[in-house]
Amino acid sequence: MKIRDLEVQTYLFVLLGSTLFVDMSRDRLRPAINVFLKDQRRVAGYAWGAAALAYLYRQLGMATRVGSKSICGCLTLLQAWIYEYFPLFRPSQILQAPDAPRASSWVCHRFAGGDDARQRLVRYRQMLDEMSGEDVSWTPYGRDAGTEVLRSLYTGVIRFADVAEGYDPARCRRQFGYRQTIPRTMMVPKDVYRPASCSTYIVFWEGSMDQLWGNLLSHFLHIAIDSDLCEYPSEADEDYMDWYRTRSHPRIINPDSSGVSLQRPVLVDEVSYVIIVQFLMYC
Repeated sequence: MKIRDLEVQTYLFVLLGSTLFVDMSRDRLRPAINVFLKDQRRVAGYAWGAAALAYLYRQLGMATRVGSKSICGCLTLLQAWIYEYFPLFRPSQILQAPDAPRASSWVCHRFAGGDDARQRLVRYRQMLDEMSGEDVSWTPYGRDAGTEVLRSLYTGVIRFADVAEGYDPARCRRQFGYRQTIPRTMMVPKDVYRPASCSTYIVFWEGSMDQLWGNLLSHFLHIAIDSDLCEYPSEADEDYMDWYRTRSHPRIINPDSSGVSLQRPVLVDEVSYVIIVQFLMYC
């Protein structure tokens, strides 16, 4: 390998390991990344977005375990996703060029630790418990995001190295402008076990990964557009919420605790948003 190629590989290794695939060691990088960097001609052809999402899903699952005190993965992606969909938690935003990274428009400020951080945590939990469907920006990327970016409707398994996670956009159809229905059962692994000498689980799916991905078009979510479009952004079938409550936690804090009064921002539709942005750009 030429010195120049080795330098590029090292740079990509550090870049990806410190952004998309961050672990809890803080100063160590996952060696599995290097496998995908040896042939630099193929690097640009890999689905790094799907890989980063699969890795983040795995880390979110680990963060929900009892005794877990930290979280890792591409938290910039998670943070930007929160700002897009939940206006109550948005920081200030700046106007930037259309081709600039969307996440860089949010102006975040570092908060000091101590009692203030604890108070903010309690307040955020109360705000989450009092949120309703009207407090969510369901389609921040437009009502046609699914048809404009067909890959966003992919359903099946996304993978990075030894990490494989289920991906099913039907569990949140409202982000594509469609009425929410009870989704199908998530893909369940054929077998899962953790060897005594290993800290991670080994997952076996029905068939190999190559077989699961063999017919790509069969994995796309097909939606009957004529009948499933939302009449209002948070629309769902009558029996959906009953189904949801049996599988989720409606509240984060004890319901006997006193809540806080939310100061809800005024949400504008996509057309109004575009008009406002154009006005700010040319005034």
